[in-house]
Amino acid sequence: MQNTNQVIPELLEMTKLTAHEKGLNNEIAVHLGEEEQRRMYRTMRELLADELVFVLNLEVSSARSRKG
Repeated sequence: MQNTNQVIPELLEMTKLTAHEKGLNNEIAVHLGEEEQRRMYRTMRELLADELVFVLNLEVSSARSRKG
């Protein structure tokens, strides 16, 4: 595992969404190489997309039930 002690930019953008960004980024930089970070980023992006779809569907269902 090649470790550059840096977090890839795409992952940095995503970790800004967390409450513990600094600690998480330190752990990522120390323990994960670039390829592992890219794999984790792809997985997180897929999970976030699924979560967004779920929340949007929930909001639409909620709005429909309020209307009638």
